[in-house]
Amino acid sequence: MGIDSVGKVTPDELTGGFQRLGLTDGDQVVLHTSLRNVGEIHGGAAMVLHRLLRMLGERGTLLMPTFTSVARHSSTHDDYTKPGCWCEGIESRHLPFIPELQPDKNLGELAHRLCSWPSSRRTRHPAYSFVSVGKETDNLMRNSSLLDPLQPLRAFLNQDPKVVVLGIGLDSVSALHIAEQQYQPAKYIRERALTMTTKGQDWVEVAALGCSNGFHKLTSHLSNTDFKETRIGSANARLYSMKTLLQRAEEMLTEDHLSFDCGRSECLSCGLAKIQH
Repeated sequence: MGIDSVGKVTPDELTGGFQRLGLTDGDQVVLHTSLRNVGEIHGGAAMVLHRLLRMLGERGTLLMPTFTSVARHSSTHDDYTKPGCWCEGIESRHLPFIPELQPDKNLGELAHRLCSWPSSRRTRHPAYSFVSVGKETDNLMRNSSLLDPLQPLRAFLNQDPKVVVLGIGLDSVSALHIAEQQYQPAKYIRERALTMTTKGQDWVEVAALGCSNGFHKLTSHLSNTDFKETRIGSANARLYSMKTLLQRAEEMLTEDHLSFDCGRSECLSCGLAKIQH
């Protein structure tokens, strides 16, 4: 049995779930997850990573986003003084990015744990970093650009990676920004991010990724052959080909550039896209 008498997800249930998704030795994987939705797990985040990385083996690679909003200051003005940043009135809460800085809480415990995993490496992008373990890590971590935060994902595309979502939906899949950038560049406004240099703290200009709250609309445009699905604990798990996801997203955006509009009147990112359109 995968779930014990007190309702905890066992290590064998984790392995069984990954196997049912079709994961195997040598796979290249981008993972997005909410362990809270999976349920209580024997061994916690460390056990999830242990079982997953053991399945991927020495030839496999695991990549996860480790974004840090606490280092970012949002604005549409060059002087970055327009109200609207999360820190408005409490700007002192900004923290400079360092690799040890914990990822955003909404990215979950697993991303935080992977940052301290043996042999893991994290890009030094001060707002939109990624962490990786495995064979392709060196290739994914090089050539990081402040104005192209998706570079690790673009590099990963050469390996035909799989995207696994566990306990969450497509709104969390960062790779979909790659498709949308071609059709809605206005969504990707400039921000500042706080960094540490040899001279102390310094603000640098970065490209923001824009709103992803409409990415779930892609779900209805996928066929049953576009993904594999199972349950792990209390959560739904799906496996996609990243290339297939991007192809389906581009098909939607070709028909309607506003396909992923989140529908919230207060969303600056989607509002800018509507003006451009």
